[in-house]
Amino acid sequence: MVAIAQMKALVMVSDKGSLAAAARELGISSAAVSKQLILLEKELGLQLMTRTTRNVEFTEIGKSYCDQCKRILEELDVATVLVNQMKTIPQGHLKVVSGRCFASVYIMPYLGEFLSSFPNIHIDIELAERLPNFDEEAVDIVIGMSIPSTGNVIQRQIETTRGCFCASPDYLKKFGTPQLPRDLIKHRHIIHSMRNPSNILNFSNKETIPITPYICINDSQAMVKLAQEGLGIIKTHYPLVQQLINKGTLIELLPGYIEKEVPFYVAFPQRRYVSSKVRSFIDFTLDKVKSQNSTI
Repeated sequence: MVAIAQMKALVMVSDKGSLAAAARELGISSAAVSKQLILLEKELGLQLMTRTTRNVEFTEIGKSYCDQCKRILEELDVATVLVNQMKTIPQGHLKVVSGRCFASVYIMPYLGEFLSSFPNIHIDIELAERLPNFDEEAVDIVIGMSIPSTGNVIQRQIETTRGCFCASPDYLKKFGTPQLPRDLIKHRHIIHSMRNPSNILNFSNKETIPITPYICINDSQAMVKLAQEGLGIIKTHYPLVQQLINKGTLIELLPGYIEKEVPFYVAFPQRRYVSSKVRSFIDFTLDKVKSQNSTI
């Protein structure tokens, strides 16, 4: 079996152009480098290079094999960095952008516990309903959005919730309570500005209803406030309004027609390895998601 030392000797000779230069870089003798190459060629049953007293020249197959060895050694370096990262204490500045609904349930109640567990992390949390540019804004993690991130990112679904139509008792007293999806056509709708398209509602029975937005706003909590004030019907994540529905401040509408699962995602830049601070925050938060759902 080809040894790592043999591959390193081959690649170093290719990079430095001679046995002597490769030997100096590796901290061994020229004879030791030559021995590694001889053993490698013997193992492969191929001539990889021709040697003279001054230089070496790779054969065609030797060049191809050397290129592959470089890739293998690079992957080995990445694996070593990954292990070292996992061993180090998570630390440094961590910038997180989270959806408000997700953060209110799974992040903010446990932030003190996270910082106690990882005291060397300094966290910057933006509660927003937008998809940031990871590179331009130096964002480490986007979590709790129901719209997938785009670009050169690693992304996975971490949780699902369900949608919910609701309105205040005063609004429904004034404008009537919709019994079927098509009844929503004549109502006033408070729409999140990220919704696209903003003038179409989709239902679990495959029905689509055209609407005219009455108010557009870029914040889910503001939508809830406006709904409480009787200004219209909203569609939002159920956990955001669950307590208000339980209190009777808002009334859930058309529960039999709403889609049952709306995804939440986590995304982070696609790099050769994930830093320990990013991994620790994601693992901690997903553990809270799992533990909360197991009690529901």
